[in-house]
Amino acid sequence: MQLPSTLAIVLAAAFLSSCSQTPPGSEAEDERNPFFRQATKDIADLNYPAAIQQFEKALAVNPNVAKAYLQIGLLYGDKLGDPISAIYFYQKYLEARPNAGEREEVLASMEKAKIDFALSLTNTGIQNAAEIARISKENVDLKQQVTQLQGALAAKEAQVSQVGGAAALPKATAAVVPATPSSAEKAALPSVPATTPPPAPAEAAVPPAGAKQHTIAKGDTLWKLVKQYYPASLDFNEDIAKIKAANPGLDDRNLKIGTVIVLP
Repeated sequence: MQLPSTLAIVLAAAFLSSCSQTPPGSEAEDERNPFFRQATKDIADLNYPAAIQQFEKALAVNPNVAKAYLQIGLLYGDKLGDPISAIYFYQKYLEARPNAGEREEVLASMEKAKIDFALSLTNTGIQNAAEIARISKENVDLKQQVTQLQGALAAKEAQVSQVGGAAALPKATAAVVPATPSSAEKAALPSVPATTPPPAPAEAAVPPAGAKQHTIAKGDTLWKLVKQYYPASLDFNEDIAKIKAANPGLDDRNLKIGTVIVLP
């Protein structure tokens, strides 16, 4: 039994209308693909390899499902750490849809994948540059720390000098010069052989209980010794002051090699 001609025309118009709503290569066509929808569910379940397989099936059934190329590239680049595969599928997507709205984002993802690939190579210029930048920053930080410590040390020394200068100095007394004997008096004096007084015994530094001793070596500074012997110190300047107090007369700016100092 044939349908009335009017009804046939209505059905044909409805069919053509539905086809025009989803032109080939549109995103609506991508999302209507059953394999594409299953891949989306696999991504939600964090099953990325299975999602890639479903996207590939969607492309095998309908090559116009170009969004699958982009999704595969994102999975390889962001989830599976395979920048080479990611670049390949990004390019496939841009070839299929050169005027895609997210073209700039895809190009940025490609550049990121290229950088990730370069960083995966050993001894590359990028790695060397990054290492040089890191070392340079550490050097700047260390120089700033040294400058701060030097400033704090100079301030401490200025305070000590002010305190020492405020103390009253004893008045100098006139020295009594003995009279020079005459020639006759010199002749009358008995001749006494000159004797050389024995050298005074060197006073050995006796460290207090719990203290250590250190022999100054080339390159030693009090800041370096504090860092070596007091690694948990909260105030290096205070520890330097303790070392100087335990070693009277110590010139911290001219440490002589071989000198034994006490470390309280």
